[in-house]
Order: sequence, then C-alpha cells, then structure tokens
Amino acid sequence: MRRYVVFLAALFVSALGVSVITRSVLGTSPISSIPYVLSLNTPLSMGTYIFILNMFLIAGQMLMLGKAGIRQRRIDLLMQIPISVLFGFFIDLTMALLGNYLPTAYALKIVSLVVGCAILAVGICLEVVADVTMVSGEYFVQIASRRFRKEFGMVKIMFDVSLVILAAAFSLLLAGRIDGLREGTVIAALLTGPFVRLFSPFLAFLKQWEVGKEAVQTATESVLPEGTHTSVIITISREYGSGGHLIGEQIAKKLGIPFYDNELIRLAAEESGLSEQFVSEKEQHLPSSLLYQMVMQDYEAPIEKSLSPEDALFVAQNRVVRRLASQGSCVIVGRCADYTLRDFPHCIRVFLHADMSYKIERAVKEYGLNPDTAAEEINRINRARRTHYYHFTGRHWDDIRNYHLTCDTGMMGNEQVCSMIELLYAKAMKEL
Repeated sequence: MRRYVVFLAALFVSALGVSVITRSVLGTSPISSIPYVLSLNTPLSMGTYIFILNMFLIAGQMLMLGKAGIRQRRIDLLMQIPISVLFGFFIDLTMALLGNYLPTAYALKIVSLVVGCAILAVGICLEVVADVTMVSGEYFVQIASRRFRKEFGMVKIMFDVSLVILAAAFSLLLAGRIDGLREGTVIAALLTGPFVRLFSPFLAFLKQWEVGKEAVQTATESVLPEGTHTSVIITISREYGSGGHLIGEQIAKKLGIPFYDNELIRLAAEESGLSEQFVSEKEQHLPSSLLYQMVMQDYEAPIEKSLSPEDALFVAQNRVVRRLASQGSCVIVGRCADYTLRDFPHCIRVFLHADMSYKIERAVKEYGLNPDTAAEEINRINRARRTHYYHFTGRHWDDIRNYHLTCDTGMMGNEQVCSMIELLYAKAMKEL
C-alpha cells in the first residue's frame, strides 16, 4: 500500500511539473505537446487529450507485442488505463490550480520552466522508487526499443521528435500557426533527465519506508545466497595509481582465496550479453558527453528494468559480484562491490589512496603513462570513478564512513597494508 501511495504522489507531482512547464508559456514537454496543442484549439481539456494519447500508445504497444506478448504483459497493459485516467485528471487539476499564474517577464518564464522541470524530475524519481508500473509513454519506448532492437536513447529521441512534429502539424492545421511549441520544449527534454539523476539519491530513503525496517531485514536475509554466512569477502576500492590491483592480488595469494579484478570484465560480458570491449570501456564511468547523459539515459525506469546499456552493465556486474561472493571467501577489486555486498554479514570494505607524486610514479612505471600528462589522466580516471559510484549508489566514493579500513599506500607500503587487511580477515573468520 505504501508503494501505491508513493506512486500516486508520483503521478500528482509529475502532473504538477508538466503544468508548471506549460504555464511558463515557453512550450511544454514533448510527451504533452500534442495534448496541449489540441486543448488550445478544441473544447476538450489537456488532461482529456493526454488520456486519449495514452490509449493510442497502449494500442501501439499491443501491435508491437503481438498476441503472445499481450498475454505475457496483460497486467502492465491493463494498469496503464487507470493510471492514464488519474494522470489526465491530475493534469487538469494542476492546470486549474495554476490558472491565474501567467508570467510576463522572460526571465520569470525561464525560472518557471526550470522549476517545472525540477518538479517533473521529482515525480519521475518517486515513480522509480515506487516501482509499481510506468506511464504509457515510457512503456511504448521500451517496447519499441526491444521490438526493433535499437538503443533506448535513440528510440526515445525519435519518439519525442515525432510527438513534437505531430504537435506542430496539428497546430498549423487547426490554428494556421505554431502554438504551444517553443524553446521550452527543447529545454524540458534536455533538463529533466539530469534533474532525475541529481535528485534520485536523496529519495532513496523512501524505498525502506515503503516496506518497513523489519521487512527490509527479513527480505535481505531471505535473498542472501547460500554460503554467504560462512565466507569472508574483501572488497577493495582504490584511487587510480594507488596499487589496488597489486595489493588485492597479494592479499588473495597470502590468504589462499580467489582474486577477481579483470576477470570480472569477461564474467559481466557473459551475464549482460554486452561485448567485453564495451564492458572494459564503460564499466567504471558514465558517458562523458553531457548531451548523451541528458537525452540517452533511461531515467524513468527502475535500474533493473532499464534499457540503458550502462544500467544493464551495472546490474550484470551486481549479479556477478553477488554470485562470486556466495561461492566462498574472495577478494574483489572495484565494481562498486563494497556497495553491492553491503548486506553480506562478513564483508571487509577497504579503500586505498595515495598522494599524487606516488600515483604518478606508479602510473608511469606500471601503466606507461606520459609523465607530463600523468596527473591529468589520473585525475580524469578518479573523477570518472567518483561520478560512476555516486550515480549508481548515491554515496560518495571516497567517504571513509563507507569503509572499514582506509590506507595511504604511498606512506604505508604494500606489505603493511596487506598485514592490516589480513588482521581484519582473521578477526572476521573467528566470528563465523
């Protein structure tokens, strides 16, 4: 029931966001562009047209799914109908509540537009947290992406552009000019995704509230694979150049337990169906292109249901890490393993760092970096790791509170670091 309460709130907040964007008089979001244009030129309300549009989208989903697909996803299809009714109602309600709000100054219109995008992003975050279902537009894009085997981001762009073109055509046909489509339509399409990414970590606490603390503990205990209570896992997070791979290898050899680092690339590729080259290139950082992050990411679906290749890779790595941890004691380097295994009863979380001079010396010697550009490259890689970690965990990668042990490898040396990890391992083994 709590999940449905959150989802109901998500629909209302999303509708409020769309209405604030629309009231900015700079255009509306792509998904609401056709309903808005039609509402300007006919007696029916924007909410009514949103319901009608969603019915067309559901019909389109059914055509793409076929008979077998419809039977398989009939619950998802049926749930979209009452959700479309509610969302249309909330659109009309919030548009009425904002009926007297008509900003005149261009600066105020821009502020209203940005605020509306932020509100819409909060609504999408709540929808993802609730994980009840998705709205018709999102389902349509996901099904089309699977049906035609195209990347989600490209299908999403084509879908949004098609809606805007149709809205412009309707406006020209009915009014003889283009109304309701301006720069705000493009801005809304670009801003909402990054806002979702920004706000998501702050709403994660609702997930625990949805099921209650005791239920979280019970569920966690029930899903832990067999063997996790009789093994000790060592996870090593590390700054680039601090020697994390070498130290992980040394401690695994000393303790006589498996060591996983580069081997995880092959395993994640097998799990996800992605190529090893893609996994190697993308596993520890998000796309650097701001435009890519704005429009290509699948922000509106829970990560387990996302079609974004980066999300699919993270989910696959999670599964691999948990499977390896369930097979017995081992050392795992990177891959957000400390977060993935946060519910494992005996997981030692280690973070390794060093000063820049030490990292440059190692990077030049071990990885062949150019001494003149080594510092820049090290900072770039560590910045990418920090961003990747925060995006998927909502935590700060170098926050010492996430770890049992943090070590300056340049000051302490590999042997001393290994000895400290070994002591923690021996203590954990005694507690088994």
